[in-house]
Amino acid sequence: MHGMLERICQRLEIDPPDALRSHREALNDGGQTASHDYDPDDEGVCELSPPVSPSVVKAPIDSYLTGVQETSPYAQSGPAQSSPHKARRNTFGTADMITKGKISLDSAEALVHYYLTHLDPFLYSIASSYKGIEDVRRASPALLAAMCTVSAFQKAENRDLFDICNREYRQLVSTALFEKRDVEHIRALCVGSFWLPNASRILNGDAIRRSADCRLHCHFHELAEHTTAPSTAATPVVNDKAADRVRLWYLLFVCDQQISILHNRDCVMHPENDVIEGRESLLATNKPSNENVRLVSQVSLLVIMGQIRDVFGSEQPRPVPKALSVQLAHFTRELDQWFARFHPIFEADPNIGNFPSAGLSLHNQFGRLYLGHHILRGLQKSDPIPLHFQQAALAAREAAAKIFSMIIENEALRANVVGIPHYFHIMISFAGHFLLEACMKYSEQLSVSVEDEFRRIAAVLALFSSTDVVPQHPLGRVTTGLMRKLSECAAALGFESVLTGSPFECLEGYLATARDFGTRSVADGAVDGLVPAATPFDWQGMPSDFLYTDFADFNFADPHFDFMT
Repeated sequence: MHGMLERICQRLEIDPPDALRSHREALNDGGQTASHDYDPDDEGVCELSPPVSPSVVKAPIDSYLTGVQETSPYAQSGPAQSSPHKARRNTFGTADMITKGKISLDSAEALVHYYLTHLDPFLYSIASSYKGIEDVRRASPALLAAMCTVSAFQKAENRDLFDICNREYRQLVSTALFEKRDVEHIRALCVGSFWLPNASRILNGDAIRRSADCRLHCHFHELAEHTTAPSTAATPVVNDKAADRVRLWYLLFVCDQQISILHNRDCVMHPENDVIEGRESLLATNKPSNENVRLVSQVSLLVIMGQIRDVFGSEQPRPVPKALSVQLAHFTRELDQWFARFHPIFEADPNIGNFPSAGLSLHNQFGRLYLGHHILRGLQKSDPIPLHFQQAALAAREAAAKIFSMIIENEALRANVVGIPHYFHIMISFAGHFLLEACMKYSEQLSVSVEDEFRRIAAVLALFSSTDVVPQHPLGRVTTGLMRKLSECAAALGFESVLTGSPFECLEGYLATARDFGTRSVADGAVDGLVPAATPFDWQGMPSDFLYTDFADFNFADPHFDFMT
């Protein structure tokens, strides 16, 4: 081909092409390759971490890599960028679920549409730049698989599609473990980590690692420069690409903090203090988007909850010392100020209605429950709540009750009880267990009306049990777990007929089934009718003392949802 070009150039009397050189020769001549040389990105994959430190400052590993980094075709000084060749290949010609024949175009289109219009708003419209399946397919096969998986996850009739999409999603994520991917792959990991509870920590950890490799947080400074630069326009100039990258980093921060709360473990993400403290840069316009307002509010709340975790600890089940009672009052004021700051500026969403405002109120109660539950830590079964902590315990009990009342009374919460990310479901489960524990141990001290609380929880369980979900969905597990706990508490306190005459009397049969669940096999039909398509439930995994434990214990082992199989 090169010889043919030389002859053509001679005939046309124009300069011939550059001499043909091998990739090795080009590197020996100074590391510069001609435009026609081999491109390591042509296959769409390369090393995940380039053989140079992602830091702009010399790192210890740089010495080890001396002699390699200068000649590596993967060396780069900044965030990973897709090559022109790779961009051209990332079209419908790229192998994805549709071209592989694993899912039809119509099915994929319906799932992507459902994600973009109904689910993405829960993630503050992090994929709003995509208008349809064509855009998603051009962007990333993993992103397509992620959207289809979490969409199919929400409806029982899509069980078969969920199995197919989830298998493809896992395969794409696992095979890319040691390979470099672009920002859209990080977005795909982020989407899965919010909805797939059994894979959430794995996906989020991979996304955080990749975000550090491509210096995702550095876009914050670029965004800050644009939003603070003088402008003759009434609205400051906003760099859309930088804003998207910063929002994605904040979303990873939110997921990491939520997982830390649910699992009662340290966060993985490095706290970039300047990015966290400067979060309101996203609101530096005359009319900030509702998505940015919601995202900044969530980051602000999780900063407070992270401080609560740091002050009260997250490892040892020792009683909270009296000296920390002043901190309880401090954090209560912080939560009050947070809610007063953001609640007035929340607006309805065209796709999920009034859920943003309802979700803000629900998160407010989650924060109060999380703060107050610490004071019951380490108390023996017969120990009363110390008087200096009684007000905090009462506030936590009221928050737990409010969570269930809101679900019953608020239409926006009832309408979206399936589509919300799994953090909501697990925190609702925790609130229910906390409330039932308060009924069992501290009803007199906290002035708890046991029958009212039982009926409140039963009303929510009636809603949950009437909702069709795939077997792996956390809603089914939450329903089964709370039914069993409610049944045990009712039996222990002599409220066997507490539901008689109520609209939820039908739950009596469910409760009887739940009481026997531990001694009967799922295969024998022990939970038929309890939740649609009943889920294997390991009661041995339920902590006897649910307080101050790894909240992940509410995610029970499921052989059908092993992420790495």
